[in-house]
Amino acid sequence: MCVIALAAAAAVISCSTYSVSREMSNGSALKKMKSACVVLRLSQKSRIGREEQTKNLTNWLAAARPIRKTAIATSCGESVCSYDAEEERFYQTDGEGDFLKFKAAGVVNEFIRVNTAELKKIIAENDCDGIVIYEVYGVMALEMQFFDFDSVVCVLDRDLKIAYLDRQFNSFAVDEISAARVRQQLVDRVSERLINTLDDLNFLRR
Repeated sequence: MCVIALAAAAAVISCSTYSVSREMSNGSALKKMKSACVVLRLSQKSRIGREEQTKNLTNWLAAARPIRKTAIATSCGESVCSYDAEEERFYQTDGEGDFLKFKAAGVVNEFIRVNTAELKKIIAENDCDGIVIYEVYGVMALEMQFFDFDSVVCVLDRDLKIAYLDRQFNSFAVDEISAARVRQQLVDRVSERLINTLDDLNFLRR
C-alpha cells in the first residue's frame, strides 16, 4: 500500500508552481493591517526543525521589499506553534483527500478559543495588527526522488477574527540522492510558498 501511495504521489508531481486555493478572504480586514507577525505552526513529528525553517524564512523575507511591516514572531507557546494529532490541523481533508473548508474553519476557531491569551500576547510583544499563521507538513521520499508538503496560511486580525485562509498541496520531483540537498530544497519551497502568498496579499514584493 505504501508503494502504491508513493507512486500515486509521484504521478502528480508539480515542477514549479504551487496549487494554492483561497478559501476565505476579507479584503477590508486585510487592508486595515499595517503590520503582521508570522507564526510557523509545525508538526511535532516534523523532520525539519523550527530553527532551521525559521532561519530560512528569515533570509527569504530579508530579500523582499516590505510594503507593510512583516516579521517572524520570536517566540510562541507550544500549543500555538505546533500540532500533534490530525484533528488539530488546519489542513482538514476527507478520506479521498478533498479539503473540508468548514471543518478547517471550525478547527481554527477552536484553536483561537484555546489560545486567545497567547495570541494576544504575540500581537502585543511584536506590536503588530495581525498574525499570519503558517501551518506546514512536509515529506521527503528519496527512493522515489520526490518531496511534497501541504500547508495552510491563516491570517488573523487584531481581534483574532479570520481575515484570510488558504490551503496548498504539491509534490516536487528531485534529481538528487543527497538527503541534505533534498531537505534544503524542501525548506526553500516551504519558504517560497509563504513569500508568494504575502506578495499576493500586498504585505511585500519579491
